[in-house]
Amino acid sequence: MMYRFICCTLLWAGVLLLTTPVGMSQGPPSATDAAKAKKALQEIQDFIGLWNLEGTQKVGAKTEAWKESVSWGWKFKDGAAWLIVSFAEGNGKYFTSGELRYDVAKKKYVLTLTPAEKDATPQQYVGDYNRGMLKLERTDAKTGDVYRITMNTAAEGVRFVFRYEKQSGGKGLFNTVFAMNGNKDGESLAGGGPKKPECVVSGGAANIAVQYNGKTYYVCCSGCRDEFLANPQKYAK
Repeated sequence: MMYRFICCTLLWAGVLLLTTPVGMSQGPPSATDAAKAKKALQEIQDFIGLWNLEGTQKVGAKTEAWKESVSWGWKFKDGAAWLIVSFAEGNGKYFTSGELRYDVAKKKYVLTLTPAEKDATPQQYVGDYNRGMLKLERTDAKTGDVYRITMNTAAEGVRFVFRYEKQSGGKGLFNTVFAMNGNKDGESLAGGGPKKPECVVSGGAANIAVQYNGKTYYVCCSGCRDEFLANPQKYAK
């Protein structure tokens, strides 16, 4: 009887281990790990905001194009911080939404995206940020195909570039499946405007005003706004 109990316990523990996504812990992170994760995500602070993009893809000899808004913001819970992304308010051509976390133990960025197909299983891409570019990959367990996502900003944070590529069978060159490029909402390549204030929560460029004790502070997204309003004394310092 005891043998069966031990076996069942070990089996259940194995199931929990296999079903826990990379970069996700089973409890709140330590203060040290939370700070490290937030600092790593601040490296891509320029992603935050609403982007008006144009997508393109090759279909035979033709190039198809479409418009799609992509919005990035911060999310805070139980001391943890990560980024969330929405594609066309949940109606993107290829993806609907996702979240980007940083795995402190593995020193990797982990992007989990929900495909646009109905009842599709979320996909997880893992990678690094280097020289201004975030590059993440996943391998299809059935086909061996490798899918790569690269993202970066350009023109001093005014322009956003998103590329989705595929390497058939995990061999040879990567071929572009689709790409999306465009400007931040309300911005132009001409630039020349005044420097934006700094977000009191994340440290990035801010454009949303919040009030506390008669003073005005600025945050970069709705996630940072909610975090500030929940802990105003912490950030007003």
